[in-house]
Amino acid sequence: MKTGRGVFVMVLAVHIVAVILSGCGSKMKALVATRQDADLMYYQKDYLNAFDKYCEIIESHVSKKETVPAELYASAGKCLYYADSKTEAMKYFALAENAGFEDEQVLLLQIKHYGEADNLSKELDRLEKYSALYPDGIEIAYVNYRRYLRYCEMQEYGKAHLRFQSLADEYRDDVAILENQHHVCEKLNRQDEADNIARQLYNMNPNNLIGLNYMAYDAYITTENEYVAAIKAYESNKTTANYKIMQQKTAPLVARYKKAKEMYTRLYTLYKRPYDAAILSRICTRLNEKQNAAYYDKLSKNNQK
Repeated sequence: MKTGRGVFVMVLAVHIVAVILSGCGSKMKALVATRQDADLMYYQKDYLNAFDKYCEIIESHVSKKETVPAELYASAGKCLYYADSKTEAMKYFALAENAGFEDEQVLLLQIKHYGEADNLSKELDRLEKYSALYPDGIEIAYVNYRRYLRYCEMQEYGKAHLRFQSLADEYRDDVAILENQHHVCEKLNRQDEADNIARQLYNMNPNNLIGLNYMAYDAYITTENEYVAAIKAYESNKTTANYKIMQQKTAPLVARYKKAKEMYTRLYTLYKRPYDAAILSRICTRLNEKQNAAYYDKLSKNNQK
């Protein structure tokens, strides 16, 4: 009799376990089905309904005090991002990251969001993380470009200069980038590099402020230095022979002064800077154009008031 009762208890226990396992299996199947539904909705761009499904799975894990798979937070965040709830999406992305989840797409979405929100520090943090994790990533060219701009804005000129070297050609040939790099080189006292960039900008567009300013000043100052040196040499020893030498040296400078005048006239016409009017006045004085010299001298003083 005891043996029969023991067998009965054992059979009953096995049956109970089977029922429990059957229940667990059905719940697991339900979660898997819900996950499949969520993924399908996501790929069909039904983002809000997909988000609800992902949250349903997350809540199921939380209710059972189970660890929530980190990729669920990431998926929920992507749904919110594409449903135009970007700030809320960042919270889910943070939960995924805190759980050790790394995802290239999530980083790119964070970069885009913080860039649009003009949050320099957070965008730069994401940019640097992307570069470290995905040096050959699908968007590494864009990431390098954004890092460069952020370093410039934060006056991290050394880092900006290093990042410029890694920019793709499409960015290195961009006028705005070149103008930034010209500023970076000047701040780092890399004047030869700055001058080369100024010449490049002028060749790309003869009316570019940086390029035209460099070319105009270079034309003026090299001519002016030669003129002053020739005059000083004559004044130190005023002989007929030295006067002829002075004339020989200064005569060819007229054409160069006229070229400098042409560029400075364009520079002043485009940008109306008093400094340019003042140099025009000096050039016109060298060309013996007294009326023009007085005119530009007046403009330079009027604009300074």
